Amino acid sequence: MRKFMVLICMLFVCDAYGQHDLLGKDVLREAGYPYRDKSGKFGYADDNLNIVIEPQYETATVFTKQGFAVITDSLNRKGVIDRNNHIVVPTDYEYIRLFLLDNYTLAEVYKSYYTRWRFWEWEFLPGFSIMGGGRDNRLFDTAVKRFKKTVFVLGDKLHKVCSERLTDKSYVDKYFDIRTLDSNQVFIDDRLYSIGPKGARRIASGIKASLNPHTFAQQKKRRLHIIDRKGKRIDNKSYEVLDSILFKVVETQAMTVPLGKRSYGSIAAAYQSDDGRTFIYPDFSKPLPQIISEHRHPDDPTAAELIRGLWQLSSVPDSDYFMFMSFRDGKRFFRFLDTQGNWHQSLPAHIPFTVVRPSGDVIWSARKHYVPPTQDLEGWKISRVSATKHDSLYHITLSKAKEVRQGIWDAEETQWLIAPHYYQVYTMANTQQWRFQETNGALWGIMDKEGTQLIEPTYTSIASDGWVRLTDNGEDISFYLHPTTLREFREK
Repeated sequence: MRKFMVLICMLFVCDAYGQHDLLGKDVLREAGYPYRDKSGKFGYADDNLNIVIEPQYETATVFTKQGFAVITDSLNRKGVIDRNNHIVVPTDYEYIRLFLLDNYTLAEVYKSYYTRWRFWEWEFLPGFSIMGGGRDNRLFDTAVKRFKKTVFVLGDKLHKVCSERLTDKSYVDKYFDIRTLDSNQVFIDDRLYSIGPKGARRIASGIKASLNPHTFAQQKKRRLHIIDRKGKRIDNKSYEVLDSILFKVVETQAMTVPLGKRSYGSIAAAYQSDDGRTFIYPDFSKPLPQIISEHRHPDDPTAAELIRGLWQLSSVPDSDYFMFMSFRDGKRFFRFLDTQGNWHQSLPAHIPFTVVRPSGDVIWSARKHYVPPTQDLEGWKISRVSATKHDSLYHITLSKAKEVRQGIWDAEETQWLIAPHYYQVYTMANTQQWRFQETNGALWGIMDKEGTQLIEPTYTSIASDGWVRLTDNGEDISFYLHPTTLREFREK
Protein backbone atom coordinates (compact mmCIF):
# COMPACT_ATOMS: atom_id res chain seq x y z
CA MET A 1 0.00 0.00 0.00
CA ARG A 2 1.35 3.38 -1.00
CA LYS A 3 1.22 6.08 1.66
CA PHE A 4 0.27 9.57 0.51
CA MET A 5 1.20 12.51 2.75
CA VAL A 6 0.49 16.20 2.84
CA LEU A 7 2.87 18.55 4.65
CA ILE A 8 1.35 21.31 6.72
CA CYS A 9 2.83 24.76 5.90
CA MET A 10 4.04 23.54 2.53
CA LEU A 11 2.05 22.34 -0.46
CA PHE A 12 1.82 18.67 -1.33
CA VAL A 13 4.13 18.15 -4.32
CA CYS A 14 4.80 14.77 -5.92
CA ASP A 15 8.47 15.46 -6.63
CA ALA A 16 9.94 12.27 -5.23
CA TYR A 17 9.34 9.97 -8.19
CA GLY A 18 12.40 7.92 -9.00
CA GLN A 19 14.72 9.56 -6.48
CA HIS A 20 17.83 7.58 -5.64
CA ASP A 21 19.89 6.94 -2.57
CA LEU A 22 23.04 9.05 -2.74
CA LEU A 23 25.28 6.11 -1.87
CA GLY A 24 23.49 3.61 -4.05
CA LYS A 25 22.43 0.12 -3.04
CA ASP A 26 25.06 -1.56 -5.20
CA VAL A 27 28.29 0.06 -4.01
CA LEU A 28 31.09 -2.05 -5.50
CA ARG A 29 33.11 -4.03 -3.00
CA GLU A 30 36.43 -3.10 -4.59
CA ALA A 31 35.67 0.59 -4.07
CA GLY A 32 36.36 0.26 -0.37
CA TYR A 33 34.89 2.12 2.57
CA PRO A 34 36.19 5.11 4.54
CA TYR A 35 38.88 3.90 6.95
CA ARG A 36 40.29 5.91 9.87
CA ASP A 37 43.84 5.30 11.09
CA LYS A 38 45.13 6.08 14.59
CA SER A 39 46.29 9.54 13.53
CA GLY A 40 42.75 10.45 12.47
CA LYS A 41 43.47 10.42 8.73
CA PHE A 42 41.02 8.74 6.33
CA GLY A 43 41.68 6.41 3.45
CA TYR A 44 39.76 3.40 2.16
CA ALA A 45 39.73 -0.31 3.01
CA ASP A 46 37.99 -3.35 1.53
CA ASP A 47 35.55 -5.65 3.33
CA ASN A 48 38.43 -7.41 5.09
CA LEU A 49 39.97 -4.12 6.26
CA ASN A 50 42.81 -4.34 3.76
CA ILE A 51 43.94 -0.82 2.84
CA VAL A 52 43.18 0.05 -0.80
CA ILE A 53 43.80 3.83 -0.50
CA GLU A 54 46.28 4.94 2.14
CA PRO A 55 44.88 7.20 4.89
CA GLN A 56 45.71 10.79 3.88
CA TYR A 57 42.49 12.83 4.12
CA GLU A 58 40.88 14.78 6.95
CA THR A 59 37.41 13.46 6.00
CA ALA A 60 36.10 11.00 3.41
CA THR A 61 32.65 9.81 2.30
CA VAL A 62 31.41 6.46 0.98
CA PHE A 63 31.82 6.03 -2.78
CA THR A 64 28.71 6.40 -4.92
CA LYS A 65 27.82 3.43 -7.09
CA GLN A 66 29.53 5.23 -9.99
CA GLY A 67 32.69 5.38 -7.90
CA PHE A 68 33.06 8.97 -6.59
CA ALA A 69 33.66 10.23 -3.06
CA VAL A 70 34.15 13.63 -1.41
CA ILE A 71 37.39 14.13 0.54
CA THR A 72 38.90 16.98 2.57
CA ASP A 73 42.60 17.84 2.45
CA SER A 74 44.86 19.17 5.23
CA LEU A 75 43.89 22.77 4.36
CA ASN A 76 40.20 21.92 4.92
CA ARG A 77 39.44 22.17 1.19
CA LYS A 78 37.10 19.67 -0.41
CA GLY A 79 37.42 17.76 -3.66
CA VAL A 80 36.24 14.54 -5.31
CA ILE A 81 38.24 11.37 -6.02
CA ASP A 82 37.49 8.17 -7.94
CA ARG A 83 38.13 4.59 -6.80
CA ASN A 84 41.72 4.82 -8.01
CA ASN A 85 42.32 7.90 -5.84
CA HIS A 86 42.53 10.14 -8.89
CA ILE A 87 41.41 13.72 -8.33
CA VAL A 88 38.21 14.28 -10.30
CA VAL A 89 37.29 17.64 -8.75
CA PRO A 90 40.29 19.62 -7.43
CA THR A 91 40.46 20.29 -3.69
CA ASP A 92 39.50 23.90 -4.13
CA TYR A 93 36.04 24.12 -2.57
CA GLU A 94 34.39 24.84 0.77
CA TYR A 95 31.38 22.63 0.19
CA ILE A 96 30.52 19.73 -2.15
CA ARG A 97 27.32 17.68 -2.48
CA LEU A 98 26.97 14.59 -4.68
CA PHE A 99 23.72 13.54 -6.38
CA LEU A 100 23.14 10.14 -7.96
CA LEU A 101 21.30 9.55 -11.25
CA ASP A 102 20.78 6.26 -13.05
CA ASN A 103 24.19 6.36 -14.76
CA TYR A 104 25.84 9.57 -13.61
CA THR A 105 26.94 11.42 -10.50
CA LEU A 106 26.45 15.17 -10.21
CA ALA A 107 28.59 17.35 -7.95
CA GLU A 108 27.46 20.72 -6.62
CA VAL A 109 30.54 22.73 -5.59
CA TYR A 110 30.67 26.01 -3.72
CA LYS A 111 33.40 28.47 -2.80
CA SER A 112 33.82 32.09 -1.76
CA TYR A 113 36.42 34.59 -2.89
CA TYR A 114 37.13 38.34 -2.88
CA THR A 115 37.29 40.80 -5.75
CA ARG A 116 38.14 44.50 -5.91
CA TRP A 117 36.71 45.21 -9.36
CA ARG A 118 33.15 45.80 -8.09
CA PHE A 119 33.90 49.36 -6.95
CA TRP A 120 30.19 50.17 -6.59
CA GLU A 121 30.08 47.65 -3.74
CA TRP A 122 33.04 49.08 -1.83
CA GLU A 123 32.12 49.90 1.74
CA PHE A 124 32.67 53.47 2.94
CA LEU A 125 34.05 53.79 6.49
CA PRO A 126 33.82 50.03 7.23
CA GLY A 127 34.61 50.51 10.91
CA PHE A 128 32.13 53.29 11.55
CA SER A 129 29.50 52.69 14.21
CA ILE A 130 27.01 55.10 15.76
CA MET A 131 27.71 53.43 19.11
CA GLY A 132 31.46 53.82 18.63
CA GLY A 133 34.08 51.21 19.35
CA GLY A 134 35.05 50.46 15.77
CA ARG A 135 38.72 49.58 15.24
CA ASP A 136 38.79 49.77 11.45
CA ASN A 137 39.83 53.32 10.51
CA ARG A 138 40.08 52.73 6.76
CA LEU A 139 38.24 55.09 4.44
CA PHE A 140 37.12 52.24 2.12
CA ASP A 141 36.88 48.46 2.25
CA THR A 142 37.61 47.51 -1.35
CA ALA A 143 37.39 43.72 -0.92
CA VAL A 144 33.97 42.52 -2.06
CA LYS A 145 33.08 38.99 -1.02
CA ARG A 146 31.66 36.84 -3.79
CA PHE A 147 30.29 33.30 -4.00
CA LYS A 148 30.32 30.85 -6.87
CA LYS A 149 28.25 27.69 -7.05
CA THR A 150 28.50 25.22 -9.92
CA VAL A 151 27.05 21.83 -10.85
CA PHE A 152 29.23 19.36 -12.75
CA VAL A 153 28.66 15.94 -14.30
CA LEU A 154 31.51 13.77 -13.00
CA GLY A 155 33.58 11.55 -15.28
CA ASP A 156 36.94 11.42 -16.99
CA LYS A 157 36.22 15.03 -17.88
CA LEU A 158 34.10 17.49 -15.93
CA HIS A 159 31.03 18.78 -17.76
CA LYS A 160 29.49 21.94 -16.35
CA VAL A 161 25.71 21.90 -16.05
CA CYS A 162 25.15 25.39 -14.64
CA SER A 163 26.89 28.03 -12.56
CA GLU A 164 26.00 31.18 -10.66
CA ARG A 165 27.93 33.98 -8.97
CA LEU A 166 26.49 35.83 -5.99
CA THR A 167 27.46 38.56 -3.56
CA ASP A 168 27.05 38.13 0.17
CA LYS A 169 24.52 40.97 0.13
CA SER A 170 22.36 39.81 -2.74
CA TYR A 171 22.08 36.04 -2.64
CA VAL A 172 18.88 34.44 -1.40
CA ASP A 173 19.62 30.73 -1.74
CA LYS A 174 23.18 29.76 -0.97
CA TYR A 175 22.90 26.43 -2.80
CA PHE A 176 20.96 25.12 -5.77
CA ASP A 177 17.70 23.26 -5.21
CA ILE A 178 18.57 19.92 -6.81
CA ARG A 179 16.10 17.02 -7.18
CA THR A 180 17.09 13.91 -9.11
CA LEU A 181 14.73 11.86 -11.26
CA ASP A 182 15.11 8.55 -13.01
CA SER A 183 16.08 8.34 -16.69
CA ASN A 184 19.08 10.56 -15.89
CA GLN A 185 17.00 13.71 -15.52
CA VAL A 186 17.38 16.33 -12.79
CA PHE A 187 15.69 19.49 -11.55
CA ILE A 188 18.07 22.35 -10.71
CA ASP A 189 16.03 25.18 -9.23
CA ASP A 190 13.20 25.54 -11.79
CA ARG A 191 15.08 24.02 -14.74
CA LEU A 192 14.82 20.45 -16.05
CA TYR A 193 17.98 18.88 -17.49
CA SER A 194 18.78 15.62 -19.23
CA ILE A 195 22.24 14.25 -18.36
CA GLY A 196 24.26 12.29 -20.92
CA PRO A 197 27.85 11.28 -21.71
CA LYS A 198 28.57 14.71 -23.23
CA GLY A 199 27.14 16.68 -20.33
CA ALA A 200 23.75 18.27 -19.73
CA ARG A 201 20.96 19.43 -22.01
CA ARG A 202 18.35 21.84 -20.70
CA ILE A 203 14.89 20.54 -21.52
CA ALA A 204 12.70 23.26 -20.03
CA SER A 205 12.65 26.08 -17.50
CA GLY A 206 9.93 27.40 -15.21
CA ILE A 207 9.29 23.89 -13.86
CA LYS A 208 7.37 23.77 -10.57
CA ALA A 209 7.55 20.01 -9.97
CA SER A 210 6.67 16.62 -11.39
CA LEU A 211 2.95 15.86 -11.35
CA ASN A 212 3.51 12.15 -11.93
CA PRO A 213 6.35 10.01 -13.35
CA HIS A 214 5.68 11.30 -16.87
CA THR A 215 4.53 14.93 -16.69
CA PHE A 216 5.64 18.24 -15.20
CA ALA A 217 3.96 21.53 -14.39
CA GLN A 218 5.59 24.45 -16.19
CA GLN A 219 4.72 28.01 -15.19
CA LYS A 220 5.48 31.14 -17.20
CA LYS A 221 4.46 34.34 -15.45
CA ARG A 222 0.87 33.64 -14.31
CA ARG A 223 0.09 30.83 -16.74
CA LEU A 224 0.74 27.13 -16.18
CA HIS A 225 0.62 24.21 -18.55
CA ILE A 226 1.66 20.57 -18.46
CA ILE A 227 4.63 19.15 -20.38
CA ASP A 228 6.14 15.70 -20.85
CA ARG A 229 9.69 14.55 -20.14
CA LYS A 230 10.85 15.90 -23.49
CA GLY A 231 9.57 19.39 -22.66
CA LYS A 232 6.60 19.18 -25.05
CA ARG A 233 3.12 20.33 -24.04
CA ILE A 234 0.79 17.36 -23.73
CA ASP A 235 -2.31 19.37 -24.74
CA ASN A 236 -3.54 22.89 -25.33
CA LYS A 237 -4.90 23.36 -21.84
CA SER A 238 -3.52 26.14 -19.69
CA TYR A 239 -4.23 27.40 -16.19
CA GLU A 240 -4.02 30.82 -14.57
CA VAL A 241 -2.68 31.46 -11.07
CA LEU A 242 -5.41 32.35 -8.56
CA ASP A 243 -4.82 34.68 -5.63
CA SER A 244 -8.10 33.63 -4.00
CA ILE A 245 -10.83 30.99 -4.27
CA LEU A 246 -14.55 31.70 -4.51
CA PHE A 247 -16.64 29.19 -2.53
CA LYS A 248 -20.39 29.05 -3.14
CA VAL A 249 -22.23 27.37 -0.29
CA VAL A 250 -25.87 26.38 -0.78
CA GLU A 251 -28.29 28.86 0.83
CA THR A 252 -25.49 31.18 1.95
CA GLN A 253 -23.60 34.07 0.48
CA ALA A 254 -20.59 33.32 -1.73
CA MET A 255 -17.29 33.50 0.18
CA THR A 256 -13.86 34.52 -1.13
CA VAL A 257 -10.76 33.14 0.63
CA PRO A 258 -7.36 34.81 -0.08
CA LEU A 259 -4.57 32.27 -0.61
CA GLY A 260 -1.60 34.56 0.01
CA LYS A 261 1.32 33.81 2.30
CA ARG A 262 0.67 34.02 6.00
CA SER A 263 2.99 33.42 8.93
CA TYR A 264 2.41 29.68 8.53
CA GLY A 265 2.54 29.65 4.71
CA SER A 266 -0.01 29.61 1.88
CA ILE A 267 -3.41 27.98 2.23
CA ALA A 268 -3.02 26.37 -1.19
CA ALA A 269 -1.78 26.94 -4.72
CA ALA A 270 -4.84 27.17 -6.96
CA TYR A 271 -5.18 27.48 -10.73
CA GLN A 272 -8.17 28.21 -12.93
CA SER A 273 -8.66 26.51 -16.29
CA ASP A 274 -9.88 28.34 -19.38
CA ASP A 275 -13.42 27.06 -18.75
CA GLY A 276 -13.47 28.57 -15.24
CA ARG A 277 -12.87 25.43 -13.14
CA THR A 278 -10.57 25.61 -10.10
CA PHE A 279 -7.81 23.05 -9.49
CA ILE A 280 -5.65 22.62 -6.37
CA TYR A 281 -2.02 22.18 -7.37
CA PRO A 282 -0.51 19.72 -8.09
CA ASP A 283 -3.65 17.69 -8.84
CA PHE A 284 -5.23 18.63 -12.18
CA SER A 285 -7.33 15.44 -12.37
CA LYS A 286 -10.37 16.91 -10.58
CA PRO A 287 -11.76 20.42 -10.06
CA LEU A 288 -13.17 21.83 -6.87
CA PRO A 289 -16.98 21.55 -6.81
CA GLN A 290 -18.67 24.77 -7.87
CA ILE A 291 -21.47 24.41 -5.33
CA ILE A 292 -20.77 23.18 -1.77
CA SER A 293 -23.49 21.63 0.37
CA GLU A 294 -24.16 22.69 3.94
CA HIS A 295 -22.44 20.65 6.66
CA ARG A 296 -24.93 18.20 8.21
CA HIS A 297 -22.83 16.44 10.86
CA PRO A 298 -23.85 17.16 14.48
CA ASP A 299 -21.47 19.22 16.63
CA ASP A 300 -19.42 20.17 13.55
CA PRO A 301 -18.74 23.71 12.35
CA THR A 302 -20.92 24.83 9.47
CA ALA A 303 -19.57 24.85 5.95
CA ALA A 304 -19.17 28.62 6.17
CA GLU A 305 -17.23 28.31 9.44
CA LEU A 306 -14.92 25.65 7.95
CA ILE A 307 -14.23 27.91 4.98
CA ARG A 308 -13.65 31.04 7.10
CA GLY A 309 -11.23 29.14 9.35
CA LEU A 310 -9.38 27.46 6.47
CA TRP A 311 -5.63 27.00 7.07
CA GLN A 312 -4.74 24.32 4.55
CA LEU A 313 -6.49 23.05 1.45
CA SER A 314 -5.11 20.05 -0.43
CA SER A 315 -6.24 17.51 -2.96
CA VAL A 316 -6.23 13.89 -1.79
CA PRO A 317 -4.35 12.07 -4.61
CA ASP A 318 -6.06 9.33 -6.64
CA SER A 319 -9.43 10.04 -5.04
CA ASP A 320 -12.54 12.21 -5.33
CA TYR A 321 -11.74 14.18 -2.16
CA PHE A 322 -10.21 17.45 -1.00
CA MET A 323 -8.86 17.99 2.52
CA PHE A 324 -9.86 21.07 4.53
CA MET A 325 -7.85 21.80 7.67
CA SER A 326 -9.69 24.54 9.53
CA PHE A 327 -9.61 26.19 12.94
CA ARG A 328 -12.76 27.09 14.85
CA ASP A 329 -12.70 28.45 18.43
CA GLY A 330 -9.10 27.30 18.86
CA LYS A 331 -9.87 23.73 17.77
CA ARG A 332 -8.47 22.10 14.64
CA PHE A 333 -10.81 20.25 12.28
CA PHE A 334 -9.95 17.94 9.39
CA ARG A 335 -12.90 17.55 7.03
CA PHE A 336 -13.13 16.21 3.49
CA LEU A 337 -15.11 17.52 0.55
CA ASP A 338 -15.92 15.25 -2.40
CA THR A 339 -16.18 16.36 -6.01
CA GLN A 340 -19.98 16.54 -5.70
CA GLY A 341 -19.69 19.14 -2.94
CA ASN A 342 -20.60 16.86 -0.03
CA TRP A 343 -18.78 16.91 3.33
CA HIS A 344 -17.25 13.90 5.09
CA GLN A 345 -15.75 13.61 8.55
CA SER A 346 -13.16 11.08 7.40
CA LEU A 347 -11.84 9.31 4.31
CA PRO A 348 -12.75 5.79 3.25
CA ALA A 349 -10.45 3.25 4.87
CA HIS A 350 -8.95 2.13 1.56
CA ILE A 351 -7.46 5.59 0.82
CA PRO A 352 -3.94 5.88 2.32
CA PHE A 353 -3.54 9.55 3.23
CA THR A 354 -1.60 11.10 6.11
CA VAL A 355 -1.17 14.73 7.20
CA VAL A 356 2.26 15.49 8.63
CA ARG A 357 4.27 18.48 9.76
CA PRO A 358 7.62 19.22 8.05
CA SER A 359 9.22 17.49 11.06
CA GLY A 360 7.41 14.27 10.12
CA ASP A 361 4.93 14.42 13.01
CA VAL A 362 1.56 12.98 12.03
CA ILE A 363 -1.37 15.25 12.92
CA TRP A 364 -4.03 13.28 11.01
CA SER A 365 -5.31 10.56 11.29
CA ALA A 366 -5.94 10.46 15.02
CA ARG A 367 -3.30 8.78 17.12
CA LYS A 368 -5.66 5.98 18.08
CA HIS A 369 -5.75 5.11 14.36
CA TYR A 370 -2.13 3.94 14.60
CA VAL A 371 -2.07 2.22 17.99
CA PRO A 372 -5.46 0.95 19.17
CA PRO A 373 -6.07 1.34 22.93
CA THR A 374 -5.93 -2.44 23.38
CA GLN A 375 -2.31 -2.42 22.20
CA ASP A 376 -1.23 0.58 24.26
CA LEU A 377 0.73 0.24 27.47
CA GLU A 378 -1.26 0.90 30.63
CA GLY A 379 -0.68 4.41 31.98
CA TRP A 380 1.23 5.59 28.90
CA LYS A 381 -0.12 8.15 26.43
CA ILE A 382 0.82 8.61 22.79
CA SER A 383 2.53 12.01 22.59
CA ARG A 384 3.84 11.81 19.03
CA VAL A 385 3.41 9.76 15.87
CA SER A 386 5.95 10.21 13.06
CA ALA A 387 5.95 8.80 9.56
CA THR A 388 8.88 6.67 8.39
CA LYS A 389 10.13 5.78 4.90
CA HIS A 390 8.37 2.43 5.25
CA ASP A 391 4.73 2.58 4.17
CA SER A 392 3.25 0.69 7.11
CA LEU A 393 5.71 1.63 9.87
CA TYR A 394 5.29 4.56 12.27
CA HIS A 395 7.60 5.95 14.91
CA ILE A 396 5.61 6.19 18.16
CA THR A 397 6.57 8.25 21.22
CA LEU A 398 4.84 7.44 24.51
CA SER A 399 4.96 9.52 27.69
CA LYS A 400 4.03 9.04 31.32
CA ALA A 401 4.74 11.89 33.75
CA LYS A 402 8.34 12.83 32.82
CA GLU A 403 9.21 9.45 31.30
CA VAL A 404 9.51 8.96 27.54
CA ARG A 405 9.59 5.75 25.52
CA GLN A 406 9.71 5.10 21.79
CA GLY A 407 8.84 2.15 19.58
CA ILE A 408 7.97 1.24 15.98
CA TRP A 409 4.36 0.36 15.17
CA ASP A 410 3.49 -1.81 12.17
CA ALA A 411 0.08 -0.55 11.03
CA GLU A 412 -0.32 -3.34 8.47
CA GLU A 413 0.24 -6.10 11.04
CA THR A 414 -1.39 -4.01 13.83
CA GLN A 415 1.38 -4.83 16.27
CA TRP A 416 4.66 -3.48 17.60
CA LEU A 417 7.64 -4.19 15.36
CA ILE A 418 9.91 -2.69 18.02
CA ALA A 419 8.22 -2.59 21.44
CA PRO A 420 8.38 0.84 23.16
CA HIS A 421 11.07 -0.05 25.70
CA TYR A 422 13.63 2.55 24.58
CA TYR A 423 14.25 6.24 25.09
CA GLN A 424 15.04 6.56 21.37
CA VAL A 425 14.91 4.10 18.47
CA TYR A 426 15.46 4.82 14.76
CA THR A 427 16.11 2.78 11.61
CA MET A 428 19.44 2.36 9.86
CA ALA A 429 19.49 3.19 6.13
CA ASN A 430 18.67 0.38 3.70
CA THR A 431 18.80 -2.34 6.34
CA GLN A 432 16.54 -4.18 8.74
CA GLN A 433 18.56 -2.93 11.69
CA TRP A 434 17.65 -0.32 14.28
CA ARG A 435 19.77 2.03 16.42
CA PHE A 436 18.59 2.49 19.98
CA GLN A 437 19.30 4.40 23.19
CA GLU A 438 17.94 2.82 26.34
CA THR A 439 17.82 5.93 28.56
CA ASN A 440 18.36 9.68 28.15
CA GLY A 441 22.10 10.40 27.74
CA ALA A 442 23.03 6.73 27.43
CA LEU A 443 25.18 5.20 24.69
CA TRP A 444 23.73 3.90 21.44
CA GLY A 445 23.60 0.34 20.17
CA ILE A 446 22.14 -1.58 17.20
CA MET A 447 19.53 -4.36 17.17
CA ASP A 448 17.57 -6.29 14.57
CA LYS A 449 13.80 -6.06 14.12
CA GLU A 450 13.29 -8.98 16.52
CA GLY A 451 14.93 -6.90 19.26
CA THR A 452 18.17 -8.92 19.40
CA GLN A 453 21.13 -6.68 20.24
CA LEU A 454 23.71 -6.86 17.45
CA ILE A 455 25.92 -4.21 19.04
CA GLU A 456 25.48 -3.41 22.71
CA PRO A 457 25.34 0.31 23.66
CA THR A 458 28.79 1.56 22.64
CA TYR A 459 28.61 4.83 20.67
CA THR A 460 27.80 8.40 21.65
CA SER A 461 25.90 8.75 18.35
CA ILE A 462 24.96 6.62 15.33
CA ALA A 463 23.83 8.11 12.01
CA SER A 464 21.52 6.16 9.73
CA ASP A 465 24.24 5.90 7.05
CA GLY A 466 26.67 4.14 9.40
CA TRP A 467 28.83 6.99 10.71
CA VAL A 468 29.35 6.71 14.47
CA ARG A 469 31.06 8.64 17.23
CA LEU A 470 32.62 7.45 20.46
CA THR A 471 35.14 8.51 23.07
CA ASP A 472 38.47 6.72 22.68
CA ASN A 473 41.24 7.46 25.21
CA GLY A 474 39.55 10.74 26.05
CA GLU A 475 39.23 11.79 22.39
CA ASP A 476 35.94 12.17 20.55
CA ILE A 477 36.36 10.36 17.23
CA SER A 478 34.16 9.60 14.23
CA PHE A 479 34.46 6.68 11.80
CA TYR A 480 32.46 4.43 9.49
CA LEU A 481 30.50 1.40 10.72
CA HIS A 482 29.38 -0.83 7.86
CA PRO A 483 25.54 -0.86 8.08
CA THR A 484 25.26 -4.53 7.06
CA THR A 485 28.33 -6.28 8.45
CA LEU A 486 28.57 -3.88 11.46
CA ARG A 487 32.36 -3.93 11.09
CA GLU A 488 34.25 -0.86 12.35
CA PHE A 489 36.45 0.70 9.65
CA ARG A 490 39.18 2.10 11.86
CA GLU A 491 42.62 1.27 13.21
CA LYS A 492 42.42 0.40 16.89
